[in-house]
Amino acid sequence: MSNLYSVGQMNQLGDSFEVEGFTADDVTKLRQYSNLAGIKAVLNGTAKIQPVGEDVARTITINETTIAVNLGAVPKPPFDGTEVEQHIGKGWSIVEKRTDGLYVDGRKVILHLSKRQKNGKLLKGHELREELTGKPVLDANIFDALLSNLHLIPEDWKKDENDNTRYIFFWGTIYRNSDRPLFVRYLFFLGGKWRSNYYWLGNDWNDNYPAALRAS
Repeated sequence: MSNLYSVGQMNQLGDSFEVEGFTADDVTKLRQYSNLAGIKAVLNGTAKIQPVGEDVARTITINETTIAVNLGAVPKPPFDGTEVEQHIGKGWSIVEKRTDGLYVDGRKVILHLSKRQKNGKLLKGHELREELTGKPVLDANIFDALLSNLHLIPEDWKKDENDNTRYIFFWGTIYRNSDRPLFVRYLFFLGGKWRSNYYWLGNDWNDNYPAALRAS
């Protein structure tokens, strides 16, 4: 450990992290952050943090199988007249395709189904939304990043075990429309290519409609 900082200073910093709700993973990301000099500049008053706008960088290509995605960017509207009702993304995430699937920040992405939408059961979108609250669902910025990097999408996302098309939902961003209030976007493979669409929360979700989320 460096002798530049006292134990008391490091303890004070740790206490501040805890008060602000920093997790151990957050502290690790901060340590690995490549622009600590930029943070220092903000503290010294020689730079300032700007709100995330429409023209902010959304993705950075790291290599052929890995990208960084700006979860804090304002989600793109799927059509005119759309507003973001809820968006849980913040900061940057590393999205990586490995031999056994897609990973976000080192955790495998799984296609989650509620027990209440399996075996022929139907579940209203509003109920499923409540059930998914607090779960690490993926958001629309990752959704759009995958659409721009189709080679990262795992092959087994196309069909389920019964050879049915999977409609994969990204519940981290929920949109509002003036005509039919709330909806969420989804990804699917049909006619030899990946496509996207959206679905109203007032509709039913069945066992072909999994939610994309990070494994715990």
